Amino acid sequence: MKLISRFVEATHVVSKLLLSAFVLIGATLLPGLAHAQCSLGSGGTSNFMISIPSPVTIPRDAPVGSVIGQGTATVAFTNASPTGVYCTAATSYVYSNLQGGSSSGSNNVMPIGSTGIGYTLQSGSNYYPTATGTLPVTFFQPASCGQTAGGKCYAYLGPTVTMQLIKLSPLISSQTIPAGQYFSATVGGLVAGTVSLANAVQIANQTCTVTTPSISVPLGSVPISQFGGVGSTSNTVPFQIGLNCGGVATSYYVTFTDSNNPGNNSNALSLTSDSSAKGVGIQILKDGNPIAYGPDSSVAGNVNQIFLGTTTGTDTVLTLPFGGRYVKTDGTMTPGSANGVATFTMSYQ
Repeated sequence: MKLISRFVEATHVVSKLLLSAFVLIGATLLPGLAHAQCSLGSGGTSNFMISIPSPVTIPRDAPVGSVIGQGTATVAFTNASPTGVYCTAATSYVYSNLQGGSSSGSNNVMPIGSTGIGYTLQSGSNYYPTATGTLPVTFFQPASCGQTAGGKCYAYLGPTVTMQLIKLSPLISSQTIPAGQYFSATVGGLVAGTVSLANAVQIANQTCTVTTPSISVPLGSVPISQFGGVGSTSNTVPFQIGLNCGGVATSYYVTFTDSNNPGNNSNALSLTSDSSAKGVGIQILKDGNPIAYGPDSSVAGNVNQIFLGTTTGTDTVLTLPFGGRYVKTDGTMTPGSANGVATFTMSYQ
């Protein structure tokens, strides 16, 4: 019996990640603060809606610190309707992270809860702090200001902001990054910008690698006299499916499909058209029990999909034992060649 594998990763949930972010332009640090009167520009708060493609599938060998997804958006500053905050003197710029934890590293990576994933906010080559805290800022005269409107210097949020999702943990399981507000910034007590997930983003399961993509199982020559009634079988011949699951935390499943008859849901594999034997089929066994065949699909809950096990990512090489044998399917058997072909489709959930 020749088994030909098809390796298909399972992804089941598709979503879009939308964000809004900010950048502060035209401000500099001062050692002291003065009382200031502040007002929000007529354009209001800058909200950057950043879309990141979803689902996000993390490559199995991606190192910690890798960018696994990103998106960019632009909000233009206009004189007619300026966005941002204008103050008459130095004041405080307060930024608040709502996900917990503190940013770290040169790029100010902020963890998203306990997901094992973080995010950064970037404008040009500058990365912005995303841990809760304060910075003193001052407002220059228009001649020295980055963004002006109506003779006023604005703490402007933008114009282009990129959000990146960063791998923070060696092992990341399938999960959903929740929607909601992630970050807010205020200047002089006025909300200058927010960062939000408009809807959840799905982190797809990492996948193992099949190390035995094609398997031949010689069942040998078996005398008809060895069989009894319908359902009697020959001796079992063992074979193995190999997986490499290093760095992958997932549960793995398999579906076997009858290549000659894809609609076959029984536990007897039909013979190929070049076979001359009659009244016999082929069974594949797991733990001594015959496996029923099902559609060629990796969808969770596929017909006759069977659970094989769970890996934490420390099991680099897995060897999955199976067996093959002939089974009598009719009261009358005709001797001859008896060959079958099945595919197996892995599913990671």
